[in-house]
Amino acid sequence: MRSPMVRGVVGSVVVALASLVTSVVPASSWVASIPLRHSLAGRMVGLTFMVAGLGLMAWAWLTVGRRVMAGERLPLLRMTACWSAPLLLAPPLFSRDAWSYAAQGALVAEGNNPYDVGPGVLSGHIIEAVDPMWMQTPAPYGPLPLAYGGLVAHLTMNPYLLMLAHRLLAVLGIVLIAWAVPRLAIACRVNPAVATWLVVLNPMLITHGIGAAHNDVLMLGLACSAFALALTGRWGTAAVVAGAAAAVKLPGGLVVIAIAAVMSPLAGRVLRFASLVIAGAVSVLTLVTIGALTGVGSGWLGALDVPGLVRSPFSIANLIGMAASGVLGWLGEDTAAAQALQIVRLVGMVAALGLIAWLSLRSSIHYAARAVGVALLAVVVLGPSAHDWYFLWCLPFLAVARPGRRLTTIITAVSLIFTIAAPLNSSLRGATIPILTTTALVIAMAVPLLSHLRTLQPARKVPVTAA
Repeated sequence: MRSPMVRGVVGSVVVALASLVTSVVPASSWVASIPLRHSLAGRMVGLTFMVAGLGLMAWAWLTVGRRVMAGERLPLLRMTACWSAPLLLAPPLFSRDAWSYAAQGALVAEGNNPYDVGPGVLSGHIIEAVDPMWMQTPAPYGPLPLAYGGLVAHLTMNPYLLMLAHRLLAVLGIVLIAWAVPRLAIACRVNPAVATWLVVLNPMLITHGIGAAHNDVLMLGLACSAFALALTGRWGTAAVVAGAAAAVKLPGGLVVIAIAAVMSPLAGRVLRFASLVIAGAVSVLTLVTIGALTGVGSGWLGALDVPGLVRSPFSIANLIGMAASGVLGWLGEDTAAAQALQIVRLVGMVAALGLIAWLSLRSSIHYAARAVGVALLAVVVLGPSAHDWYFLWCLPFLAVARPGRRLTTIITAVSLIFTIAAPLNSSLRGATIPILTTTALVIAMAVPLLSHLRTLQPARKVPVTAA
Protein backbone atom coordinates (compact mmCIF):
# COMPACT_ATOMS: atom_id res chain seq x y z
CA MET A 1 0.00 0.00 0.00
CA ARG A 2 2.63 2.49 -1.09
CA SER A 3 0.00 4.77 -2.60
CA PRO A 4 -1.66 7.05 -0.01
CA MET A 5 -4.83 6.95 -2.10
CA VAL A 6 -5.05 3.16 -1.70
CA ARG A 7 -3.97 3.29 1.95
CA GLY A 8 -6.71 5.79 2.76
CA VAL A 9 -9.37 3.74 0.94
CA VAL A 10 -8.31 0.54 2.72
CA GLY A 11 -8.42 2.37 6.05
CA SER A 12 -11.90 3.70 5.30
CA VAL A 13 -13.14 0.22 4.33
CA VAL A 14 -11.72 -1.22 7.56
CA VAL A 15 -13.46 1.53 9.55
CA ALA A 16 -16.76 0.85 7.79
CA LEU A 17 -16.55 -2.89 8.48
CA ALA A 18 -15.48 -2.36 12.09
CA SER A 19 -18.46 -0.05 12.62
CA LEU A 20 -20.74 -3.05 12.18
CA VAL A 21 -19.33 -4.28 15.49
CA THR A 22 -18.60 -1.06 17.40
CA SER A 23 -21.46 1.30 16.45
CA VAL A 24 -24.72 1.52 18.35
CA VAL A 25 -27.62 0.41 16.13
CA PRO A 26 -31.34 -0.24 16.67
CA ALA A 27 -31.98 -3.57 18.39
CA SER A 28 -34.24 -4.61 15.51
CA SER A 29 -31.47 -4.11 12.94
CA TRP A 30 -29.78 -7.12 11.37
CA VAL A 31 -26.49 -5.55 12.38
CA ALA A 32 -27.44 -6.03 16.04
CA SER A 33 -27.40 -9.82 15.53
CA ILE A 34 -23.75 -9.98 14.37
CA PRO A 35 -22.09 -12.48 16.78
CA LEU A 36 -18.99 -10.35 17.44
CA ARG A 37 -21.18 -7.68 19.03
CA HIS A 38 -22.30 -9.98 21.85
CA SER A 39 -18.99 -10.75 23.53
CA LEU A 40 -16.25 -8.61 25.05
CA ALA A 41 -13.64 -10.36 22.90
CA GLY A 42 -15.65 -9.67 19.76
CA ARG A 43 -16.12 -6.01 20.59
CA MET A 44 -12.43 -5.65 21.30
CA VAL A 45 -11.64 -7.12 17.88
CA GLY A 46 -13.95 -4.52 16.36
CA LEU A 47 -12.33 -1.67 18.30
CA THR A 48 -8.86 -2.89 17.30
CA PHE A 49 -9.74 -2.85 13.62
CA MET A 50 -11.50 0.50 14.02
CA VAL A 51 -8.38 2.16 15.46
CA ALA A 52 -6.20 0.45 12.83
CA GLY A 53 -8.42 1.73 10.01
CA LEU A 54 -8.41 5.26 11.40
CA GLY A 55 -4.63 5.02 11.74
CA LEU A 56 -4.29 4.05 8.08
CA MET A 57 -6.40 7.03 7.03
CA ALA A 58 -4.36 9.39 9.23
CA TRP A 59 -1.09 7.96 7.90
CA ALA A 60 -2.25 8.37 4.30
CA TRP A 61 -3.36 11.95 5.00
CA LEU A 62 -0.01 12.85 6.54
CA THR A 63 1.83 11.37 3.54
CA VAL A 64 -0.33 13.38 1.14
CA GLY A 65 0.35 16.53 3.14
CA ARG A 66 4.12 16.19 2.84
CA ARG A 67 3.82 15.69 -0.91
CA VAL A 68 1.44 18.63 -1.38
CA MET A 69 3.70 20.93 0.62
CA ALA A 70 6.61 19.81 -1.54
CA GLY A 71 4.75 21.18 -4.56
CA GLU A 72 3.34 17.94 -5.97
CA ARG A 73 -0.09 18.21 -7.58
CA LEU A 74 -2.44 15.50 -6.35
CA PRO A 75 -6.16 14.83 -6.99
CA LEU A 76 -7.24 15.88 -3.49
CA LEU A 77 -10.97 16.08 -4.18
CA ARG A 78 -10.97 12.67 -5.84
CA MET A 79 -9.11 11.29 -2.83
CA THR A 80 -11.74 12.82 -0.55
CA ALA A 81 -14.52 11.15 -2.53
CA CYS A 82 -12.75 7.77 -2.51
CA TRP A 83 -11.97 7.88 1.21
CA SER A 84 -15.53 8.94 1.99
CA ALA A 85 -17.39 6.43 -0.19
CA PRO A 86 -16.98 3.34 2.07
CA LEU A 87 -18.55 5.25 4.98
CA LEU A 88 -21.71 6.30 3.16
CA LEU A 89 -23.75 3.22 4.10
CA ALA A 90 -22.05 2.39 7.41
CA PRO A 91 -23.80 2.81 10.78
CA PRO A 92 -23.08 6.16 12.47
CA LEU A 93 -19.53 6.30 13.83
CA PHE A 94 -18.51 7.33 17.35
CA SER A 95 -21.80 9.01 18.25
CA ARG A 96 -25.52 8.30 18.47
CA ASP A 97 -26.53 11.80 17.40
CA ALA A 98 -27.65 10.69 13.95
CA TRP A 99 -30.26 8.42 15.55
CA SER A 100 -31.50 11.45 17.51
CA TYR A 101 -31.76 13.39 14.23
CA ALA A 102 -33.91 10.60 12.83
CA ALA A 103 -36.19 10.60 15.87
CA GLN A 104 -36.52 14.39 15.86
CA GLY A 105 -37.58 14.27 12.22
CA ALA A 106 -40.19 11.70 13.17
CA LEU A 107 -41.44 14.08 15.87
CA VAL A 108 -41.95 16.80 13.27
CA ALA A 109 -43.66 14.40 10.86
CA GLU A 110 -46.12 13.31 13.56
CA GLY A 111 -47.01 16.88 14.45
CA ASN A 112 -45.00 17.14 17.66
CA ASN A 113 -42.89 20.17 18.44
CA PRO A 114 -39.31 18.92 18.94
CA TYR A 115 -38.61 22.05 21.00
CA ASP A 116 -41.25 21.04 23.53
CA VAL A 117 -40.89 17.25 23.71
CA GLY A 118 -38.11 14.71 23.28
CA PRO A 119 -37.98 11.45 21.31
CA GLY A 120 -39.35 9.63 24.38
CA VAL A 121 -42.92 10.40 23.27
CA LEU A 122 -42.36 8.13 20.28
CA SER A 123 -42.34 4.35 20.25
CA GLY A 124 -41.03 1.59 18.03
CA HIS A 125 -37.83 1.14 16.07
CA ILE A 126 -37.28 4.88 15.61
CA ILE A 127 -36.06 5.36 19.19
CA GLU A 128 -34.22 2.08 19.76
CA ALA A 129 -30.75 3.58 19.20
CA VAL A 130 -31.37 7.06 20.63
CA ASP A 131 -29.10 7.83 23.58
CA PRO A 132 -31.21 7.64 26.78
CA MET A 133 -29.68 10.95 27.86
CA TRP A 134 -31.54 12.74 25.04
CA MET A 135 -34.79 10.79 25.20
CA GLN A 136 -36.67 13.47 27.15
CA THR A 137 -34.77 16.59 26.06
CA PRO A 138 -35.88 19.09 23.39
CA ALA A 139 -33.87 19.49 20.19
CA PRO A 140 -31.07 22.10 20.38
CA TYR A 141 -30.80 22.39 16.60
CA GLY A 142 -32.09 25.01 14.22
CA PRO A 143 -35.17 24.67 12.02
CA LEU A 144 -33.40 23.57 8.82
CA PRO A 145 -32.32 20.03 9.82
CA LEU A 146 -35.55 19.47 11.75
CA ALA A 147 -37.75 20.53 8.85
CA TYR A 148 -35.67 18.41 6.47
CA GLY A 149 -35.92 15.43 8.83
CA GLY A 150 -39.67 15.91 9.03
CA LEU A 151 -40.00 15.89 5.24
CA VAL A 152 -38.03 12.66 4.94
CA ALA A 153 -39.95 11.09 7.85
CA HIS A 154 -43.16 11.65 5.90
CA LEU A 155 -41.73 9.20 3.37
CA THR A 156 -40.33 6.61 5.77
CA MET A 157 -40.03 5.94 9.49
CA ASN A 158 -37.14 3.55 9.02
CA PRO A 159 -34.41 4.88 11.35
CA TYR A 160 -31.59 3.66 9.11
CA LEU A 161 -32.99 5.42 6.03
CA LEU A 162 -33.59 8.58 8.04
CA MET A 163 -30.00 8.42 9.26
CA LEU A 164 -28.78 8.08 5.68
CA ALA A 165 -30.85 11.11 4.71
CA HIS A 166 -29.05 13.19 7.34
CA ARG A 167 -25.73 11.81 6.14
CA LEU A 168 -26.58 13.29 2.74
CA LEU A 169 -26.73 16.69 4.44
CA ALA A 170 -23.21 16.07 5.73
CA VAL A 171 -22.10 15.19 2.19
CA LEU A 172 -23.63 18.46 0.98
CA GLY A 173 -21.71 20.27 3.72
CA ILE A 174 -18.41 18.78 2.60
CA VAL A 175 -19.17 19.68 -1.02
CA LEU A 176 -19.76 23.29 0.04
CA ILE A 177 -16.55 23.30 2.07
CA ALA A 178 -14.63 21.87 -0.90
CA TRP A 179 -16.03 24.67 -3.09
CA ALA A 180 -15.35 27.48 -0.64
CA VAL A 181 -11.97 26.65 0.91
CA PRO A 182 -9.79 27.06 -2.24
CA ARG A 183 -11.47 30.40 -2.95
CA LEU A 184 -10.93 31.60 0.61
CA ALA A 185 -7.32 30.43 0.47
CA ILE A 186 -6.58 32.34 -2.73
CA ALA A 187 -8.22 35.48 -1.33
CA CYS A 188 -6.05 35.17 1.79
CA ARG A 189 -2.99 34.39 -0.36
CA VAL A 190 -2.52 30.89 0.94
CA ASN A 191 -1.72 27.86 -1.22
CA PRO A 192 -5.19 26.47 -2.03
CA ALA A 193 -3.84 22.92 -2.40
CA VAL A 194 -2.41 22.99 1.12
CA ALA A 195 -5.66 24.44 2.50
CA THR A 196 -7.69 21.78 0.69
CA TRP A 197 -5.47 19.05 2.10
CA LEU A 198 -5.65 20.49 5.61
CA VAL A 199 -9.44 20.84 5.57
CA VAL A 200 -11.29 18.85 2.92
CA LEU A 201 -9.16 15.68 2.90
CA ASN A 202 -8.79 15.84 6.68
CA PRO A 203 -9.80 12.40 8.08
CA MET A 204 -11.37 14.12 11.07
CA LEU A 205 -13.80 15.88 8.72
CA ILE A 206 -14.47 12.69 6.75
CA THR A 207 -15.00 10.37 9.72
CA HIS A 208 -16.82 12.76 12.05
CA GLY A 209 -18.62 14.49 9.20
CA ILE A 210 -19.77 11.75 6.85
CA GLY A 211 -19.14 8.80 9.18
CA ALA A 212 -20.95 10.24 12.19
CA ALA A 213 -23.33 12.33 10.02
CA HIS A 214 -23.12 15.37 12.30
CA ASN A 215 -25.13 18.37 11.14
CA ASP A 216 -22.19 20.58 12.19
CA VAL A 217 -20.70 19.86 8.75
CA LEU A 218 -23.67 21.41 6.94
CA MET A 219 -23.44 24.44 9.24
CA LEU A 220 -19.75 24.74 8.43
CA GLY A 221 -20.29 24.35 4.68
CA LEU A 222 -22.87 27.13 4.66
CA ALA A 223 -20.66 29.40 6.79
CA CYS A 224 -17.64 28.91 4.49
CA SER A 225 -19.83 29.52 1.44
CA ALA A 226 -21.17 32.74 2.98
CA PHE A 227 -17.63 34.05 3.43
CA ALA A 228 -16.68 33.05 -0.12
CA LEU A 229 -19.78 34.78 -1.52
CA ALA A 230 -18.98 37.94 0.43
CA LEU A 231 -15.55 38.05 -1.22
CA THR A 232 -17.29 38.29 -4.61
CA GLY A 233 -19.20 41.39 -3.51
CA ARG A 234 -22.52 39.63 -2.92
CA TRP A 235 -22.81 40.72 0.70
CA GLY A 236 -26.58 40.43 0.90
CA THR A 237 -26.57 36.87 -0.39
CA ALA A 238 -23.69 36.06 1.95
CA ALA A 239 -25.64 37.35 4.95
CA VAL A 240 -28.64 35.25 3.95
CA VAL A 241 -26.45 32.15 3.70
CA ALA A 242 -24.95 33.01 7.09
CA GLY A 243 -28.49 33.03 8.48
CA ALA A 244 -29.05 29.62 6.93
CA ALA A 245 -25.88 28.39 8.67
CA ALA A 246 -27.27 29.65 11.98
CA ALA A 247 -30.53 27.88 11.15
CA VAL A 248 -28.59 24.62 11.37
CA LYS A 249 -26.60 25.48 14.52
CA LEU A 250 -26.32 28.94 15.99
CA PRO A 251 -22.46 29.29 15.94
CA GLY A 252 -22.56 29.24 12.14
CA GLY A 253 -23.88 32.79 12.22
CA LEU A 254 -20.53 34.06 13.52
CA VAL A 255 -19.32 34.20 9.92
CA VAL A 256 -21.02 37.63 9.79
CA ILE A 257 -17.76 38.89 11.38
CA ALA A 258 -16.00 38.13 8.10
CA ILE A 259 -18.88 39.44 6.00
CA ALA A 260 -18.76 42.78 7.83
CA ALA A 261 -14.99 42.96 7.31
CA VAL A 262 -15.46 42.42 3.59
CA MET A 263 -18.22 45.05 3.44
CA SER A 264 -15.98 47.74 4.93
CA PRO A 265 -12.36 46.62 4.62
CA LEU A 266 -10.80 50.05 5.15
CA ALA A 267 -13.45 51.61 7.39
CA GLY A 268 -13.10 52.70 10.98
CA ARG A 269 -14.84 51.06 13.90
CA VAL A 270 -18.07 53.04 13.53
CA LEU A 271 -18.61 51.95 9.93
CA ARG A 272 -17.42 48.45 10.81
CA PHE A 273 -20.04 48.31 13.55
CA ALA A 274 -22.68 49.54 11.09
CA SER A 275 -21.66 46.83 8.61
CA LEU A 276 -21.84 44.22 11.36
CA VAL A 277 -25.32 45.40 12.36
CA ILE A 278 -26.55 45.25 8.75
CA ALA A 279 -25.09 41.80 8.05
CA GLY A 280 -26.27 40.53 11.43
CA ALA A 281 -29.79 41.89 10.91
CA VAL A 282 -30.11 40.20 7.51
CA SER A 283 -28.83 36.93 9.00
CA VAL A 284 -31.22 37.05 11.97
CA LEU A 285 -34.13 37.91 9.68
CA THR A 286 -33.21 34.92 7.51
CA LEU A 287 -33.03 32.67 10.57
CA VAL A 288 -36.46 33.78 11.82
CA THR A 289 -37.96 33.50 8.33
CA ILE A 290 -36.69 29.94 7.90
CA GLY A 291 -38.26 29.00 11.24
CA ALA A 292 -41.57 30.54 10.19
CA LEU A 293 -41.64 29.10 6.65
CA THR A 294 -40.79 25.59 7.80
CA GLY A 295 -43.35 25.75 10.60
CA VAL A 296 -40.74 24.66 13.12
CA GLY A 297 -40.40 28.09 14.70
CA SER A 298 -37.65 29.45 16.92
CA GLY A 299 -38.26 27.44 20.08
CA TRP A 300 -34.78 25.98 19.78
CA LEU A 301 -33.38 29.15 21.39
CA GLY A 302 -34.75 27.88 24.68
CA ALA A 303 -33.04 24.51 24.21
CA LEU A 304 -29.51 25.80 23.66
CA ASP A 305 -28.52 24.65 27.14
CA VAL A 306 -29.34 21.00 26.36
CA PRO A 307 -25.81 20.10 25.10
CA GLY A 308 -24.50 21.45 28.41
CA LEU A 309 -25.88 18.36 30.13
CA VAL A 310 -22.66 16.67 28.98
CA ARG A 311 -19.69 17.78 31.10
CA SER A 312 -17.13 17.61 28.35
CA PRO A 313 -13.43 17.77 29.28
CA PHE A 314 -12.74 19.75 26.10
CA SER A 315 -14.42 22.83 27.62
CA ILE A 316 -12.13 24.92 29.81
CA ALA A 317 -15.19 26.28 31.59
CA ASN A 318 -16.26 22.72 32.44
CA LEU A 319 -12.84 21.77 33.75
CA ILE A 320 -12.56 24.85 35.97
CA GLY A 321 -16.17 24.59 37.09
CA MET A 322 -15.94 20.91 37.99
CA ALA A 323 -12.66 21.50 39.84
CA ALA A 324 -14.18 24.39 41.81
CA SER A 325 -17.28 22.35 42.55
CA GLY A 326 -15.14 19.46 43.79
CA VAL A 327 -13.04 21.68 46.06
CA LEU A 328 -16.10 23.43 47.51
CA GLY A 329 -17.81 20.09 48.07
CA TRP A 330 -14.72 18.79 49.88
CA LEU A 331 -14.82 21.89 52.09
CA GLY A 332 -18.44 21.19 52.93
CA GLU A 333 -19.89 24.11 50.95
CA ASP A 334 -22.55 22.02 49.23
CA THR A 335 -24.71 24.93 48.05
CA ALA A 336 -21.76 26.77 46.53
CA ALA A 337 -20.48 23.54 45.01
CA ALA A 338 -23.80 22.98 43.26
CA GLN A 339 -23.69 26.48 41.76
CA ALA A 340 -20.00 26.64 40.90
CA LEU A 341 -20.21 24.88 37.54
CA GLN A 342 -23.06 27.07 36.30
CA ILE A 343 -21.31 30.26 37.42
CA VAL A 344 -18.03 29.33 35.75
CA ARG A 345 -19.89 28.35 32.56
CA LEU A 346 -21.61 31.75 32.57
CA VAL A 347 -18.28 33.51 33.03
CA GLY A 348 -16.85 31.47 30.16
CA MET A 349 -19.66 32.45 27.81
CA VAL A 350 -19.37 36.12 28.79
CA ALA A 351 -15.63 35.95 28.08
CA ALA A 352 -16.30 34.30 24.71
CA LEU A 353 -18.87 36.96 23.78
CA GLY A 354 -16.46 39.71 24.81
CA LEU A 355 -13.73 38.24 22.62
CA ILE A 356 -16.18 37.91 19.71
CA ALA A 357 -17.20 41.58 20.08
CA TRP A 358 -13.55 42.66 20.12
CA LEU A 359 -12.75 40.58 17.03
CA SER A 360 -15.81 41.95 15.24
CA LEU A 361 -14.71 45.56 15.57
CA ARG A 362 -10.99 45.32 14.92
CA SER A 363 -10.47 42.64 12.29
CA SER A 364 -9.64 43.87 8.80
CA ILE A 365 -10.42 41.88 5.69
CA HIS A 366 -6.89 40.48 5.82
CA TYR A 367 -7.57 38.89 9.22
CA ALA A 368 -11.27 38.16 8.77
CA ALA A 369 -10.76 34.40 8.40
CA ARG A 370 -8.62 34.24 11.53
CA ALA A 371 -11.18 36.31 13.45
CA VAL A 372 -13.98 33.86 12.63
CA GLY A 373 -11.77 30.88 13.44
CA VAL A 374 -10.74 32.31 16.81
CA ALA A 375 -14.33 33.30 17.62
CA LEU A 376 -15.58 29.76 16.92
CA LEU A 377 -12.70 28.27 18.89
CA ALA A 378 -13.60 30.53 21.83
CA VAL A 379 -17.19 29.29 21.73
CA VAL A 380 -15.91 25.70 21.84
CA VAL A 381 -13.36 25.96 24.65
CA LEU A 382 -15.16 28.58 26.76
CA GLY A 383 -18.70 27.35 26.16
CA PRO A 384 -20.69 24.95 28.35
CA SER A 385 -20.27 21.97 26.05
CA ALA A 386 -17.59 20.79 23.63
CA HIS A 387 -17.12 17.56 21.73
CA ASP A 388 -14.13 16.52 19.67
CA TRP A 389 -15.92 17.19 16.39
CA TYR A 390 -16.71 20.77 17.49
CA PHE A 391 -13.11 21.63 16.65
CA LEU A 392 -14.10 21.23 13.02
CA TRP A 393 -15.92 24.57 13.35
CA CYS A 394 -12.73 26.62 13.32
CA LEU A 395 -10.71 24.36 11.00
CA PRO A 396 -11.41 25.96 7.58
CA PHE A 397 -11.02 29.52 8.82
CA LEU A 398 -7.74 28.92 10.62
CA ALA A 399 -6.43 26.87 7.70
CA VAL A 400 -6.78 29.82 5.29
CA ALA A 401 -5.55 32.42 7.80
CA ARG A 402 -1.94 32.21 6.57
CA PRO A 403 -0.94 29.48 9.02
CA GLY A 404 2.78 29.24 9.60
CA ARG A 405 4.60 26.08 10.52
CA ARG A 406 3.52 26.17 14.18
CA LEU A 407 -0.21 26.62 13.48
CA THR A 408 -0.12 24.08 10.65
CA THR A 409 1.54 21.57 12.97
CA ILE A 410 -1.00 22.21 15.73
CA ILE A 411 -3.96 21.81 13.38
CA THR A 412 -2.47 18.62 11.97
CA ALA A 413 -1.70 17.17 15.41
CA VAL A 414 -5.20 17.92 16.74
CA SER A 415 -6.75 16.40 13.61
CA LEU A 416 -4.66 13.23 13.93
CA ILE A 417 -5.46 12.78 17.62
CA PHE A 418 -9.19 13.44 17.26
CA THR A 419 -9.33 11.04 14.31
CA ILE A 420 -7.55 8.12 15.95
CA ALA A 421 -9.06 8.68 19.42
CA ALA A 422 -12.61 9.01 18.08
CA PRO A 423 -13.67 5.50 19.28
CA LEU A 424 -13.20 6.71 22.89
CA ASN A 425 -16.75 8.05 22.87
CA SER A 426 -19.74 7.89 25.16
CA SER A 427 -20.71 4.41 23.94
CA LEU A 428 -17.78 3.09 26.03
CA ARG A 429 -19.13 4.81 29.15
CA GLY A 430 -18.20 2.68 32.17
CA ALA A 431 -16.59 -0.10 30.11
CA THR A 432 -13.19 -0.22 31.81
CA ILE A 433 -11.50 -2.91 29.73
CA PRO A 434 -12.54 -1.50 26.32
CA ILE A 435 -11.56 2.01 27.42
CA LEU A 436 -8.11 0.97 28.63
CA THR A 437 -7.46 -1.26 25.63
CA THR A 438 -8.63 1.33 23.13
CA THR A 439 -6.55 4.01 24.83
CA ALA A 440 -3.46 1.81 24.53
CA LEU A 441 -4.21 1.20 20.84
CA VAL A 442 -4.73 4.91 20.21
CA ILE A 443 -1.41 5.79 21.87
CA ALA A 444 0.43 3.08 19.96
CA MET A 445 -1.03 4.35 16.68
CA ALA A 446 -0.81 8.09 17.32
CA VAL A 447 2.70 8.45 18.72
CA PRO A 448 4.57 7.28 15.57
CA LEU A 449 2.43 9.53 13.38
CA LEU A 450 2.87 12.57 15.62
CA SER A 451 6.63 12.06 15.54
CA HIS A 452 6.58 12.81 11.81
CA LEU A 453 4.90 16.20 12.17
CA ARG A 454 8.24 17.97 12.20
CA THR A 455 8.61 17.11 8.52
CA LEU A 456 5.68 19.36 7.65
CA GLN A 457 6.61 22.74 6.20
CA PRO A 458 4.60 25.97 6.49
CA ALA A 459 1.72 26.43 4.10
CA ARG A 460 3.27 28.31 1.23
CA LYS A 461 1.74 31.64 0.25
CA VAL A 462 0.21 32.14 -3.15
CA PRO A 463 1.93 34.94 -5.13
CA VAL A 464 0.28 38.36 -4.78
CA THR A 465 -0.93 38.25 -8.37
CA ALA A 466 -2.95 35.10 -7.65
CA ALA A 467 -5.30 36.97 -5.36
